[in-house]
Amino acid sequence: MLILSMVANPRITQKEIARRLGLTQAAVSLALANHTSIPSKTRQRIQSVARKLGYVPDPFLSGLSAYRKRIRPAHFQGNLAWLSNYPDREGWRYSSTFVGYFNGAVKRAAELGYQIEEHWLHSEGMTSMRMERILKARNMSGLLLAPQPKPNLGIDFCFDHFSAVTFGYTLAKPQLNLVALHQFRSMETALRKLQTLGYKRPGLALADDSDQRADRNWSAAFWSEQRRLPQRDRIPLLLSKPLDQPTFTKWFRKYRPDVVLAIWPQVYDWLEQAGESIPQSTGLSLLSVPDEGRKFSGIWENPQMIGAKAVEFLIDMIHRGECGIPPIPICMLVEGTWMPGKTVRTRA
Repeated sequence: MLILSMVANPRITQKEIARRLGLTQAAVSLALANHTSIPSKTRQRIQSVARKLGYVPDPFLSGLSAYRKRIRPAHFQGNLAWLSNYPDREGWRYSSTFVGYFNGAVKRAAELGYQIEEHWLHSEGMTSMRMERILKARNMSGLLLAPQPKPNLGIDFCFDHFSAVTFGYTLAKPQLNLVALHQFRSMETALRKLQTLGYKRPGLALADDSDQRADRNWSAAFWSEQRRLPQRDRIPLLLSKPLDQPTFTKWFRKYRPDVVLAIWPQVYDWLEQAGESIPQSTGLSLLSVPDEGRKFSGIWENPQMIGAKAVEFLIDMIHRGECGIPPIPICMLVEGTWMPGKTVRTRA
């Protein structure tokens, strides 16, 4: 009888990598997690040797490590940067949604052992090279880019040494990994909910800038859903540059939608000044309610969750050593939640 025996190649461990490099296993573990406590050159050398040796993390040990992190208080891991490109240092704070992103990010970062520092690209005397040096000196390997002040903007910044995640679609160049509200699905959700309430002639009124910020997902989803309506109930979309009260009022009086979908809360005042009673004569549904539905009906973006997911995405990139501009950007979309509010009603 011929007996064949096969001896598998022994699995390369962190202990073996440490032995070959003359380092401690703890240093190797931190370097493979891309921890900033290990100097950059040392991290790169350890990671290079690990790749050459064919090191692969043990999934069972990784799972155990993740479990321990969940049940133990997080210890300090490092700093992350919140990087704003607004002309005004506090410009992004004028949006309650963006503040929600930030607060969600700060809370989740703290749970994972990270702190978030605010940095402004337009500080006095600031240049992109100087900002890069500041962030590197503070051992910041991860950047959260706040939404841009306008759609289709670019940033002249070297991302080679940083993992980076942005919010939404306003940053056109470079294209980074991003987390955003699922606007297309949110429009579908809003329109179908309004239909179940008895609304038959929905109208969408947006500033063109608002639609661009969503990569045209608002208008695309609205047109897609309109195909489900009878031809007589299809109201032309109002996309205006800019959207002002006279333009809105003229459109509303011409087409008489029974419910208006919009982004801006001031549309409520425009409808009242046009003689409408909300929700008795006309409904109003906001595509990004600012108050979790206490007054306005519509879509709650879940901004704190978007901020939290952006931090998790970013930290995962740091642990994998993914820096620079990604060759294929990844988009993570978060579902919006319908809020009944007080500006729509069930129609007979």
